[in-house]
Order: sequence, then structure tokens, then C-alpha cells
Amino acid sequence: MWYDKLTFHSKQEGLTETPGPDFFTRPLSEEELERYPGIATLYPQFVNNPALYIPTVLSLPEELLQLLRYANGGTIVNGEREFGFFGLDEIRSYYFAYGFPQYLPYFLPIAFNGGGIFYAYDFRMPDNPSVIAVASGNPFAEEAVILGDSLEEVLSKTTDIEAELYARAAPPDQPLNETANLRKQLAQLQQARDRGEIDLKTYLKAKRELESKK
Repeated sequence: MWYDKLTFHSKQEGLTETPGPDFFTRPLSEEELERYPGIATLYPQFVNNPALYIPTVLSLPEELLQLLRYANGGTIVNGEREFGFFGLDEIRSYYFAYGFPQYLPYFLPIAFNGGGIFYAYDFRMPDNPSVIAVASGNPFAEEAVILGDSLEEVLSKTTDIEAELYARAAPPDQPLNETANLRKQLAQLQQARDRGEIDLKTYLKAKRELESKK
């Protein structure tokens, strides 16, 4: 497996069941609210889950499923890079408890760096979600940076992602390069389709035109 060469400093028993397609979109249960009372206290609007827009594209990429089947939560350390990854239920609870449905609905938090920086998947391009870093205290998409296209790539590096986050954060007036601009346009197109603002035919035509520019 892709994680075989990594050093686990701790790990839980592996996941034995694969979550259903509604795992992230279903309403918060009474048990969850009792287990994580901070969700209801800090973000009472999240208790009425059906009133929120939670993208149906949120899911567990195969690489993450493989990791969770080996260890449903744990810590991986490579040099200064710490990856304190969440178990399945923790991923769901962090998504709600840190306000992702309100501020970053397309970002799925999966780990902490040992401090206040999340590793997360960016599902604005659901066919190829990148791994990003975003500060838990500054939950805005424009503040996030792409770490890589896979966990294997991201965890092969040895620097703390906090340094990478602040080193790579460009000033808001700095123009995007061609690749970043294309990814942004594709992400905006996907969001418009998810919200029902454009029909399928228009979406597919626009998507093909953008992808032809790669």
C-alpha cells in the first residue's frame, strides 16, 4: 500500500465498514449531538442539517479509505510533517464543528498538523480532489493552499505544512497562473452545476471547453 513506508506513531484499529453515500449529508443524530455538544453550542444553525447546503460530492477518496481500513485514526510523522488523521466519525464531526458547511462546504477535513492547520480534500473538482492546507481559525477558501494531488505525495515531504501554508499564500492582488486559473474556473463551474444554476448540457459543454485548454 502507498502508506507502507510511512512511520506511524500511533494508530487505531482499522475501519471494517465502508460508509454509505449519505454519510456527510444526513442529519446530525441525537447521539452525535450528545457526543460533540460543542457543535450545537457554537453553531446552533448546524443542528438542522437539512437546511444547510452540503455538497453531495463529499466522499472518502480511495487512498483515504485504504488508510482508514488500516488505521481508523492515528498519527504519521515524517520529519517536521505531522499528520494526525481523524477516524471516520471524527471527519464528520470536524466538518460540522469547525463550520465547514457555512464557510468551506466543498472542503473535507481529514487531519491536523499537530497544531491548528487542517489537511483537507478540496471537492470543488470532485473527479480529482487535491489535498489542501487551511487554518482552522481562518476558514476561507482563498486562504487555503494546495499541498499536492495525493496523500502519498503530501506525506513524502518533511516540512511542517504551516510553513508551506504561509510561504505559499499569495497576496490577494497577485494574478493566478494559467493552471491555477483553470482549476478555479472548473471549480466554479462544478459549484454552479451542483446548485442547479446551469443544466447538464451546458455544464458538460463548458467543462469540455475548459479541459481542452489543459
